[in-house]
Amino acid sequence: MNFHTKQISYWPLLFNIDIIIVLLVTSYYKWVDDPFESKVLIGICILLGLLFVIFYGLFIEVNKTQIQIKFGLGFIKKNIKIKDIESVASVRNKWWYGWGIRLTPHGWLWNIHGLNAVEIKYKNSGKKFRIGTLDSNELKAEIEKHIISE
Repeated sequence: MNFHTKQISYWPLLFNIDIIIVLLVTSYYKWVDDPFESKVLIGICILLGLLFVIFYGLFIEVNKTQIQIKFGLGFIKKNIKIKDIESVASVRNKWWYGWGIRLTPHGWLWNIHGLNAVEIKYKNSGKKFRIGTLDSNELKAEIEKHIISE
C-alpha cells in the first residue's frame, strides 16, 4: 500500500487573489487611458494565477520503490529511488530557509509551509535532500519501513 500526504498552502492563494483583484480593477480603469498598460496588468494577473497553480500544494507519495514529490499539478516533481537512500532523519528547518524550492546548507529543500522536514541522505554521493512536511516522524517511519524491506 502506498503512503500519501498533501499540504495545501492557502496564504499564496489569498495573496494572489488580493493582488489580482487590485490589478484587474486598475486595468479596467486604465483601459481608456492606456490599453497597452492595461494588457500588461492582465498579463501579470495571468502569470500570478499560473504560479499559484504550479505551487499551490506539495504532494508526497511513498511506495516500496520510490518517493515521489510534486508541487501543484505536477509540472515540478522529483522521484527518489528507495534503493539510493542511505539514511533518513526528522529535522527542523531554520525559518530563514523559506518556502518553495531552496538550496540550504543541508542540500535542496522542497517545502510549502512550516519548519518540519525529513532529510534524506543518498548512498553514493552523500548529498542530502529535505522534504518539508507537517508530520516528519510519520513520513520518516514510512520511508524507513521501505528502506528496511529493500
